[in-house]
Amino acid sequence: MDNNSIRPFKKDEDFDIKKLLNKFLVRWRLYLFSLAVILILAFLFIHYATPYYAVHAQVLIENNDSKGGSSSSSSSFAQTSMLADFSGLFDMQSNVYNEMAILNTQDLLEKTVNALNLYIAYYKKGDIKDIEIYKKSPFKVEFIPVSDSILLTEFDIQLPNNGKSGKFKLGTEDNSFNVSANFGDTINSPVGKLCITQTNMPIDEEATYSFSVNSVDAVITAITKDLLISIPDDQTTVIQIDYNTSVPKKGEAIVDQLIDEYMERNLNEKNQISDSTIAFINSRIGLVSGDLSGIETDIEHFKRQNNLADIDAQSQVLIQNTSTYYQRLNEVEVQVNVVKTMLDYLMDEQNNHRPVPALLTEDPNFLALMQQYNNLVLQRERLSLTVKENNPLAVNLNAQIKNVRGDLIKSLQSQQKAMEISRAKLLQQNNQVAGAIQNVPAQERQYVDLSREKDVKQALYLYLLQKKEETSITRASNIPNASIIQVPKTDYLPYFPNKILIAAAAILLAFIFPTGIIIGQQILSNKIIMREDITNVTTIPIIAEVGHYDGSGILNLKESGRSAVTEQFRVFRTNMEFLAKGKGSPLILVTSTMSGEGKSFTSSNLAAVYAYSGKKVLLMEMDLRKPKLSSMLGVSNETGFTSYIIGDKPINEFITSLPKVPNVYFLGSGLVPPNLAELLMSEKLPEFFAELRSRFDIIIMDTAPIGVVTDAQILSQFADINLYVMRQGYSFKNSIEFVNELVESKRLNKLYLVVNDVKKSSNYRYGYGYGYGYGYGYGYTDKPKKFKLFRR
Repeated sequence: MDNNSIRPFKKDEDFDIKKLLNKFLVRWRLYLFSLAVILILAFLFIHYATPYYAVHAQVLIENNDSKGGSSSSSSSFAQTSMLADFSGLFDMQSNVYNEMAILNTQDLLEKTVNALNLYIAYYKKGDIKDIEIYKKSPFKVEFIPVSDSILLTEFDIQLPNNGKSGKFKLGTEDNSFNVSANFGDTINSPVGKLCITQTNMPIDEEATYSFSVNSVDAVITAITKDLLISIPDDQTTVIQIDYNTSVPKKGEAIVDQLIDEYMERNLNEKNQISDSTIAFINSRIGLVSGDLSGIETDIEHFKRQNNLADIDAQSQVLIQNTSTYYQRLNEVEVQVNVVKTMLDYLMDEQNNHRPVPALLTEDPNFLALMQQYNNLVLQRERLSLTVKENNPLAVNLNAQIKNVRGDLIKSLQSQQKAMEISRAKLLQQNNQVAGAIQNVPAQERQYVDLSREKDVKQALYLYLLQKKEETSITRASNIPNASIIQVPKTDYLPYFPNKILIAAAAILLAFIFPTGIIIGQQILSNKIIMREDITNVTTIPIIAEVGHYDGSGILNLKESGRSAVTEQFRVFRTNMEFLAKGKGSPLILVTSTMSGEGKSFTSSNLAAVYAYSGKKVLLMEMDLRKPKLSSMLGVSNETGFTSYIIGDKPINEFITSLPKVPNVYFLGSGLVPPNLAELLMSEKLPEFFAELRSRFDIIIMDTAPIGVVTDAQILSQFADINLYVMRQGYSFKNSIEFVNELVESKRLNKLYLVVNDVKKSSNYRYGYGYGYGYGYGYGYTDKPKKFKLFRR
């Protein structure tokens, strides 16, 4: 069979899943090792990783939107309706979103950190990691930082004699600060003043303790990263609080304290109106009390000057007649004073950001406007926590407050006018009664005037006291507009590390890493590793594939007649007989690209397996420049081919038999002459090979590497079969292109490939229908296998 030319190469388009899997399954030991290592690392990670737990809490926000409004002011309602329409345009946040924003403020977190002293953390040191101990430390640290921006600093503390001595040693990890002190002493450290005292917690004798101090801002930043405040359902007013922590009790305490601070802030906001009203009433009580004391002093002086002992009895009749008018006039005077006081309060620009005290309770329209105004003021204060003054929301809210404030002023002015008219009428009626009692002594009339003024002030004083008590009762009954529906509770199991997820990831990585290594080796390797590295780039048939052999020299077919390599050479021989069919004494040339690919090993063992079948075989060492075959066989190389060509002696004198391998004869290369190229072109060569064909059944030439010198090309003209040896993991992939070029240029015809040193653990796939472990116990028979050319 001749293959003087290469057919156009075409890759298979069908995807062979078995071929793909085989590339990885042959490296099962790598997968097993990777699985064992990664599972061990995953176990160590799960064992030593700091577990993190999730703390959950829920707060219900009650909707306290004001529903009041002024029925008498159509403009107020129109403006309010217009702003309500604009609220959809500006996407104003609902009450629950405002409360969520308040929960996220730095102010509440700062109060939480200071209340729990979270800027100090206590640890029990371990060999691999430190364990934070919350509420279980045998000592307590009071800390005053030197500044608000100190860096995280850790101190190691030693408690000699388990703290019974009352002393301790304190130092930093870098030994830049070390001190010995007694419990309760004040210590000046680089970051601030420290005072350490003992607690009632027991001391672990085998443990080493430490603590760290940090700035409040740094702790707030750390808490913010692990804190998530959200609204789980837009249809409800429930706020969900989630916090991730490695210390469950500490996490529950943080969330609980945060909610407490929020509740206190919420209650303080509701008490703000009551506090403002009480402060206003107290200031008015002080003024009225002073006026009332002055009037009482005037009455006392009047009685002394006029020697009046029982003026009440003298004017009893007059007072009885005018008591009704006095009472009505007093009520009007009180109302006029209250209205004037509230009008002055509203007209004062300094009170623009303060709620209006509730002093008038008779006019329902005014009360509705006052309630609406106070709610808007509180809403503006909450909104100022999250937005700036120039924000459209703040601008719209200020506009509403201004409009409602104007309505309040107009309402008070209207009431003032109405009361002044009533007072004028009462005064007129009172003057009429006074004219009817012209005969009453002047002293008594003066006394009546003083008494009337006293009654007015006294009534106002009692009214203010009554309002103060009512406001105090209202303040005491205030409750936050939020309630806790789920107290802070930690999950039973940590969310990190997730054992199932880590185990699944470890198993996945255990397969990804070896697969990546194998693919990377195949992509980056420039050596022939797989059979496809050859068959994908050439159509030259692979005549034989020989496995790895740990020994040296020619195989002992008697001792290792059933070994895998021996069986592969038997298959090699059968395929060669198919190729040499019709040729009397075939001459086989063996070459390769470079030295070390196994030419000599292939040539000598092919000769041995032919001889074992009864053939008379001549093994020729034709690597004239760098002979190795004679030294491998232990044969002298002083005479040989070169001696025959340059001499006149018969060829029999240069051929020797190999005693260890019957039927195998050896012709060495001889000494290397200076004119080697001329020797290979000698006219004696045709006669030389013709004589060898007549003497031997098989002739095998071990030639020089064709990729180095041209000796093999010159000798190939006498060969019937040319074998090109490639070694797995040793021969370069680009050597196949060189072989293709040799065949295409017809410099080396009748060429077949032999793959040598195929290792069992490699990705190489045999093409002869048997595995590498072929031998005893695998159904071996002496029936030769049918030869098949492997082409793509």
